[in-house]
Amino acid sequence: MAAGNLTPLGEIAEIFMGATVSYYSKLPLEGEDRLLLISGNSLDEHGNIVESRLIPVWKHKHNTTRFIAQTGDVLVLARGNIRATVFAEALHAEPLLTSANFAIIRPHQPEVSHAYLAELINTPSSRERLGLSLGKGTPSIRAADLRRLKVPIPDPQTRKAIAEIRDARNEAFRATQALAEQQYATATSMIEGLLWS
Repeated sequence: MAAGNLTPLGEIAEIFMGATVSYYSKLPLEGEDRLLLISGNSLDEHGNIVESRLIPVWKHKHNTTRFIAQTGDVLVLARGNIRATVFAEALHAEPLLTSANFAIIRPHQPEVSHAYLAELINTPSSRERLGLSLGKGTPSIRAADLRRLKVPIPDPQTRKAIAEIRDARNEAFRATQALAEQQYATATSMIEGLLWS
């Protein structure tokens, strides 16, 4: 992959902000479809969508189709702890409406993988290019900022390598976390036994 060959992200993906509150109500609306809303609080510390943190909403008369998360969408939390996650529709039974807390990146070229884009957005180099590592106050990003971001387009071997390394990293993290939780529970039980024996 040539580092000098950069393309504006807006040329390889549709990029827009999620639905504003004018598109939905948190109170039931008679005759309107119920959806689940992905808000900034719906993500855990690793960027995973947590089912129990989704908010039930009812769509207004506006067409919300564009804002329904699709498999492979890259959802970028646009304020605060800015990070990207790839949406996997198969993990969720109901349609999920993406709130305006997110910029949605929907690639329209098959050669740009979703995993690659999420990892790209999450790197310190990209944050610096977007101006997120500079200045004071709460970092925020707009769809226009992402559209202008010039990114390298990886070759197929690089895309495959990125996906494999990402999957291995995530699996190792989950395994380490599970082991740490098990050890913590065991140690807590031992302490409790010593305290009350």
